[in-house]
Amino acid sequence: MPIRFIVFALLLLFQLFVPARAAVAADSYQVGFRTLGQWSADANLRLDVNIWYPSVRPPRTLNYAPWTVSAARNGKAVEGRFPLLLLSHASPGTRFSYHDTAARMASYGFVVAAPTHARDCMDDMSLLFTWRQLESRVRELSGVIDLLLNDAELAASIDKNRIGLLGFGTGGAAALLLGGALPDCLSWPDYCARAGQQDIYCNRWARDRMDGICHSLPLTKSLADPRIKAVAAVAPGFGMLFSSASFRYFHPPLLLIAAENDAMNRSELHVGSIARLMNGKAPYVSLPRADTGALMAPCPESLAAELPELCRSVSAEERNVIHQQMDDALSDFFLHFLGNDKNLPTIPPPPDLTPPQPRAQPAAPAPVARQRRPR
Repeated sequence: MPIRFIVFALLLLFQLFVPARAAVAADSYQVGFRTLGQWSADANLRLDVNIWYPSVRPPRTLNYAPWTVSAARNGKAVEGRFPLLLLSHASPGTRFSYHDTAARMASYGFVVAAPTHARDCMDDMSLLFTWRQLESRVRELSGVIDLLLNDAELAASIDKNRIGLLGFGTGGAAALLLGGALPDCLSWPDYCARAGQQDIYCNRWARDRMDGICHSLPLTKSLADPRIKAVAAVAPGFGMLFSSASFRYFHPPLLLIAAENDAMNRSELHVGSIARLMNGKAPYVSLPRADTGALMAPCPESLAAELPELCRSVSAEERNVIHQQMDDALSDFFLHFLGNDKNLPTIPPPPDLTPPQPRAQPAAPAPVARQRRPR
């Protein structure tokens, strides 16, 4: 083969390869980080939020004891507007628990906001298995959207028309409610017979609280937030609160991710049940060997010593494999629907669930007074 032909072929391959590499590099950003807190007396709402975003500053190791994160603290944001992704932690977590996934999504061009859910987090689980646990999460997540869009600096980086929600565990159940799902408790009476009394929802204390949730239903007002255009639920809980009728007003695209070793929200009873109710309309990704702790970032050593069951359930190598598969699925899903306006869904207003007023009964005719005959 003539040498000039070989050189020409190599130059052609180089021209094809370099633009592709450049395009990939242009889609990857350095990551900025800041925290935001607000107390609203009117709404009785406290929000402490971590925010990751595309930045022009190189990252550094930041110490938020006991956590360390890699990002540019208050780094200058990349110019332009990016989709907003809310991240709702599982009950044993906090706003730092998924910092590696949050940073990776920010590097793909998302502003990621993760609140700590008061009274439903690692430090305080007093709302566990109550309706207030779910209702408060919904209120806090919608409140985060308001908080960020009213912050002059952050609002300049957010495209308010491209908002997604990523929820883990109870955060996944709250994400379904914000997407428009209507809980009805139809599956709860038979749940413990199928799950067994060792299931975490089925001890006496938990059953009493779950019964209280069912007494709060059905809803008379939808919890849907139509600003949310795409939802991912990772190992969601409370699968027994949903039936085939629950998703008739659920409109955003949905990604379901199962953690196959999750002992709290067992896949076949929660995310698997939800997938069956969706009749194949939601893409489903299964993560072998994953449990609640494996979905989180590696714990700081002091936390791992205190909570080894949560922090050391998998090896570092297994965690890396789990996170690679999970983060790839999340980035593909959210970039597809929120990365530009091409696949952005239209979400209608929430339905009116106001109970019909009872029909007024016609008034009984007044008795006719008898006239007395003259004597």
